Amino acid sequence: MPTKSSGSHAGGHLMSLVASALLVEHVTTFLPSFRELSHLAGNLFTGVTGVSLPDQVSGMLLISLVLMAVWGVGFHFYHA
Repeated sequence: MPTKSSGSHAGGHLMSLVASALLVEHVTTFLPSFRELSHLAGNLFTGVTGVSLPDQVSGMLLISLVLMAVWGVGFHFYHA
């Protein structure tokens, strides 16, 4: 099973990472307050996990995590 689905998971991760970076840049262009929300989410993430990352990077990782979860659930239901 892992050999059949690991390629899709790796592809999903790469696509969600790129999409999250583009999404953050696109949304902050039209909604400047979203930048503050991203920094707040990043600050919360680094506070909870104790990882020392800049707020911008951790906000992007948090958005990437949400996109990966959506991708995984969609993949599961598509192939179920």
